[in-house]
Amino acid sequence: MVDISKVSSLPYLGTTEGTKAQSGSGTSTDGTSADEENAELLKNQFLGILLTQMQNQNPLDPMDTKEFTGQLAQFSALEQQINTNDKLNNLLTAVQSSAASSAFTYIGQTAELDSNMTVVEDGAVDWNYALKTNADTVTVKIKDSNGKVLYEKELGETVSGTYSLNATKAELGSTLADGEILTLEVTGKTAAGVAVPVDISTMVKVDGVESSSDGIDLRSGGLLYSLEDVLRFKTVTTPTTTT
Repeated sequence: MVDISKVSSLPYLGTTEGTKAQSGSGTSTDGTSADEENAELLKNQFLGILLTQMQNQNPLDPMDTKEFTGQLAQFSALEQQINTNDKLNNLLTAVQSSAASSAFTYIGQTAELDSNMTVVEDGAVDWNYALKTNADTVTVKIKDSNGKVLYEKELGETVSGTYSLNATKAELGSTLADGEILTLEVTGKTAAGVAVPVDISTMVKVDGVESSSDGIDLRSGGLLYSLEDVLRFKTVTTPTTTT
């Protein structure tokens, strides 16, 4: 039986309405290197043409130096800009490397995410949801990654507060595997049909760190999320024994 219980009378999770973590991973390409190669190619072509013109100019009617001097100055400025971009990219890489090193310390910790998406861990899923005001009707739905409803329940009249929802894969579907992504939908309404604001969070275990051009993401199964999505990290204490 899916367990839904009230854990607090406080109608909030600590932040405003949750942002959704994204599943899967992806990479993006950066056009900076291509731009630099094109600029270098144009510069070499220009210098080659200039050298050819100087070698074949009429000594009695030499070419005007003002134009190519101005073009040389423009290419010099472009080259300086490219060098500056290279240094900034190196600095960014160093900062991202430092951030990634720090992020690795979160592996193995349990994070509370400001998201209605979670992953199956040890055959179970856990969410918290907070009703900002009393609701005359509350509908709870759990969906898989394809949008199929695995669980649905009408809770009826519910007072404001924070509630926990815990379910096992045996209750949701025996084919679910650890790492699969599930989504919780909670809809609350007043007697007049006005929607009640609902915040949703979930507890997941950090099992990886991903780095991309957008920054550092943490991973739990197939779910990727940034540190901005983390409400808090749950400290797990290991009991000590005395001899």
